[in-house]
Amino acid sequence: MQQKLKALLSKSHGCMKNRSDFVFRQCTPKDADKINEMVLWFLTTSFATESMKLKPEDAKDVAKYYLDSYLLNGLSFAVFERSNCRLAGIGLISIKNYGSKVNMEKVPEPYRRQVRLQIAAEAGVVTGKSPELGTYGTGQLSIVYPQYARSGMASEINALIVDIVRFRGCRALSGSISSSYVLKLCLRAGFEVTGKIKLADYVDSVTGEKPFTDAQPPHDFFYWVHKPLYPTQNKL
Repeated sequence: MQQKLKALLSKSHGCMKNRSDFVFRQCTPKDADKINEMVLWFLTTSFATESMKLKPEDAKDVAKYYLDSYLLNGLSFAVFERSNCRLAGIGLISIKNYGSKVNMEKVPEPYRRQVRLQIAAEAGVVTGKSPELGTYGTGQLSIVYPQYARSGMASEINALIVDIVRFRGCRALSGSISSSYVLKLCLRAGFEVTGKIKLADYVDSVTGEKPFTDAQPPHDFFYWVHKPLYPTQNKL
């Protein structure tokens, strides 16, 4: 299984001119501290809409939730500079059954409003389908540090996530997007928008409040995107 994942991660999709300067490999326990730091940065800093950013004390619990759930599941991978082992990007992946619902009890309280937003945008595209359809993949977190933003790394990570979930026999790759820049990347990669919510108008299903009224163009919408795949019969 590990050898096949290694082979998939070694494949270049031509998105990066300097791909040979980086190592793409499966996440290991020794990567946890670096990846935790990256996830904390993402949760507290990277969102264009201020109200979506978490407070540092809340982000710690959410980062732990992501690492405990996805870091060592045999699917997720990280990207390091070859010369100095500096972490550059990650792709945390999950595979789920069609029709399965989010267990909100496992989601840290400060992050539940974001998860409810994701559920509203998804609107049954995967959770409303029969389990008989099999499985679909989700990029739980795809993160690239800003200094690598123009390298093509985000597109390369996205393409590798497609490879991995396709090999695992998934029927589709599906997930949420809050950035208009990431949306453009996904549209170029063949994803379709199946859900679109204007953040300023969104009403939380539990609190009845509008938590994201500060959202401004070009990041004033939240999206669910979906890409049908043609799975092989192989399994990792």
